[in-house]
Amino acid sequence: MSEPLVIVGNGMAAARLVDELAKTALGRYAVAVIGEEPRLAYNRVLLSSVLAGETGSHEIELRPADWWRHRGVTVRYGYRVTEIDTGRRELKIAGEESMEYSKLVLATGSTPLRLNVAGADLAGVHTFRDTRDVDLLLTLAAAKKRVVVVGGGLLGLEAAYGLAKAGAPVTLLHLMDRLMERQLDGPAADLLKTLVERKGIRVMLNASTARIHGEHHVEAVELADGSRIEADAVIFAAGIRPNVALAKDAGIAVNRGIVVNDVMQTASPDIYALGECAEHRGTCYGLVEPAYEQARVLARHLGGRLAAYQGSVVSTNLKVSGVSVFSAGDFMGGEGSESLVLTDRRRGTYKKLVISDGCLTGAVLIGETADALWYLELIRTREKIAGIRADMMFGRALARPSKAA
Repeated sequence: MSEPLVIVGNGMAAARLVDELAKTALGRYAVAVIGEEPRLAYNRVLLSSVLAGETGSHEIELRPADWWRHRGVTVRYGYRVTEIDTGRRELKIAGEESMEYSKLVLATGSTPLRLNVAGADLAGVHTFRDTRDVDLLLTLAAAKKRVVVVGGGLLGLEAAYGLAKAGAPVTLLHLMDRLMERQLDGPAADLLKTLVERKGIRVMLNASTARIHGEHHVEAVELADGSRIEADAVIFAAGIRPNVALAKDAGIAVNRGIVVNDVMQTASPDIYALGECAEHRGTCYGLVEPAYEQARVLARHLGGRLAAYQGSVVSTNLKVSGVSVFSAGDFMGGEGSESLVLTDRRRGTYKKLVISDGCLTGAVLIGETADALWYLELIRTREKIAGIRADMMFGRALARPSKAA
């Protein structure tokens, strides 16, 4: 008889784990997935494309219903798990009877942060995190409402782009001196700012939100310097916080995220965590690719095979506000490193490769990212690049021409 394995969370990490389990342990577990969102798992990365009208909401679904069914997976979406009883190995579900588990995987994701400023509870203040948020923002854009987006990281830029393309006047506020400071160096961020502004988005850096004005509904945003921006709505997109409450209430060890070891196992027997809610060796990644790598390791472990997650080389390879952006590794460069840089502002392109100890250790690309995965492979494998150093800036095709050529 198959062992009952329950996954709490119905996002990208859960879907990948089910896929990996089907490859390594098909039939070993009776898998049930419980998700709070009222739909099947979807590609959250594409939410801005839905907001911008470039992709339909139905098109971002990761797998159709029969894919889950053919793998013997029970999917219960629109249900909220309220408690984990580790002693009885049982989950309590809001409005439902409890569910037993033999092994439990927490893939509960993250929650968007809301700034603790006066007026944050006014009507018209929203977040940008799931398809329900997209529906609200589309209504704002259709009415040509003036929107202030707080946060110049990936989420904020995506919200601003989607809203602007859908027809809303948008101002983007960012506390730091450059956009996407965790993924880009100064010149790359400056070019991205220029390209974003060309799309009709007003960008304000070093902008600290002091309060939101309005009697019952948002009317304006006041900054720390006293300036005031008229607005009908405010979108908080200033970061995420791992969803750890369920684990914490059950007595499972939690720091910023749910603490896991190299097989994604928590301190509680037969309970695992992966994705944005997990903290491995002190790091919460909050990115898709590490979650997929974690899912691969966990599936192998649950299938009785040797596996260990050693951490991930963090990379970003996305379209940000319609602009192709890639960064990976130590793109700032430390002592003893050297940087190769190629910039063409007219074409909207920027390339920076960081070399240390004869290896590629970091890269930033804006505009042209066709060779991003090749650069990422070089960074991860630490392959010596002396033989291709002179040509690698111009891409794989020139640096490593095919034998036939």
